[in-house]
Amino acid sequence: MNTTLHWLTTAFDRIVAFLPNLIAGLVILVLGWVIAFALARVTRALARRLGFDRVFAKLGVSTGAEPNAGSHWLGSLVYGIVMLVAVLQASRAWKLDFVADGLAAFIAYLPHVFAALLVFGASLYVGNWVRDRFYRARAAEPAGAAGTLGTAPRILPGLVRGGIIAVGAFMGLRELQVAPEIVNAAFVLTLGAFAVAAALAFGLGGREVAGRVAQSWWERRSSYRLPSSPPPRAGVRA
Repeated sequence: MNTTLHWLTTAFDRIVAFLPNLIAGLVILVLGWVIAFALARVTRALARRLGFDRVFAKLGVSTGAEPNAGSHWLGSLVYGIVMLVAVLQASRAWKLDFVADGLAAFIAYLPHVFAALLVFGASLYVGNWVRDRFYRARAAEPAGAAGTLGTAPRILPGLVRGGIIAVGAFMGLRELQVAPEIVNAAFVLTLGAFAVAAALAFGLGGREVAGRVAQSWWERRSSYRLPSSPPPRAGVRA
C-alpha cells in the first residue's frame, strides 16, 4: 500500500512539474499556427502582385484551371516552414530532444532543397524559352521557304530543351548532395548521349540544306571556270 501510494505521489508530482512545460509547448504551437497562417496569407498576396503565378505558368507547372497555383504553393511552403519551427520549439519545451534534433537537422537541410529547386526552375525556364524561340522562328518563315529552321528536324527544339533541363537536374542533385560520384558519372553519360543525339539530328535533318548549299557552290564555281570560246583564225572561214 505504501509503495503504491509513493508511486502515485511521484507520478502526480512529475505531472505537476511537467504542466508548465506542457502549457508552454501548447502556447508555442498556437502562436506558431497564428504566425504561419498570417505569413502564408501575406506571402500569397505579395506573390500574386509580383507576378509569381505568371512565372509558374511560363515554367509549365500551373495550368489555366489553377491560375494562382504558384502563389498558393509558395504560401503553403511558408506555412509549413513556420510550423516546423514551432514544433521544434515545442519539442524542446517538452524535453523531446530526439524529435527536436531530427527537426533541426531537417530544417538545416532545407536551404539545399531550395537551392536545388531554384536551379531546376531556372533550367526549366531557360529550356522553355529556347524551345519557344525555335518554334517562333520556324513559324515566322514564309511558307515554302527553304530556311535552315524549316528543314531542321522537329525533335530539335525538344532535344535542346531536354538537354538544358537535364543539366539543371544534375546541378540540383549535386546541390542536394545525393551520391556525388554517381551523379557526376550519370551527368557525363547523359551529356554525351545528348551530344550524339544532337549531332545525328543536325546531320540527318540538315542533309537537304547541305546538299543544296554544296550544289549551289559547285554551280557557281563551274560558271566561273567555263572556258571562253577561242577567236576565229585569220583566213579560215567559219
